[in-house]
Amino acid sequence: MASKAKVGVLGASGYTGSELVRMLLRHPKVEITLLTAERSAGKKMRDVFPQFSPFDLPTLVALDGLDWVGAGLDVAFCALPHATTQKVIKGLLAAAPSTKVIDLSADFRLADTAAYAKWYGHEHHAPELQTQAVYGLVEIHRRQLRHAKLIANPGCYTTCAELPLIPLIKAKAIELDDIVVDAKSGMTGAGRAATWWLHPRCTSAARRIRARIRPNWPKGRAHGPSRRSCATR
Repeated sequence: MASKAKVGVLGASGYTGSELVRMLLRHPKVEITLLTAERSAGKKMRDVFPQFSPFDLPTLVALDGLDWVGAGLDVAFCALPHATTQKVIKGLLAAAPSTKVIDLSADFRLADTAAYAKWYGHEHHAPELQTQAVYGLVEIHRRQLRHAKLIANPGCYTTCAELPLIPLIKAKAIELDDIVVDAKSGMTGAGRAATWWLHPRCTSAARRIRARIRPNWPKGRAHGPSRRSCATR
């Protein structure tokens, strides 16, 4: 790898993608050479997020028809919506297998394809990659991550639960039947798009949920299976 890694961010116009761009700009060993966005294709990052005005960043491009070989990426961060990621990463690695991929969606967090289908409501579109992905909790899987080609970045709720629980479980310091995780996240965890708990006519998410706590899919999210997947990898 050259002195600076050529890095691409897929889905750079979302909350996760833009925050990732902000952090990468501060990394001395990174050169951002590719930024993608579907609805904002053709625009500059400064047009979507004014805070990037001082930086000379690539113009946002659409994923459709992208030449992965020509892109010459060392690392691709994927910040696309769940389920979209699978086909994109499958095509990327088929065309440019030397590229390391770090996926920030939930698409490769569950090693069990049957569990994925149960919790996400559809079959996985890249099952052969799903079983190869390394769960990106560095404190637990540091050695495997050094040589991984596809990294499944863990989610916020699972990370805050796994980091304190795994050492306690390994030490047999707690009973497995008595574990309760009470976690809260900020509204940006929902992404830029409106979600079920935001009123469709409300233009400001902040006005809708200020000083309130709302349950985040208490019966239908895959946080539990994701934690179990981490523990058994």
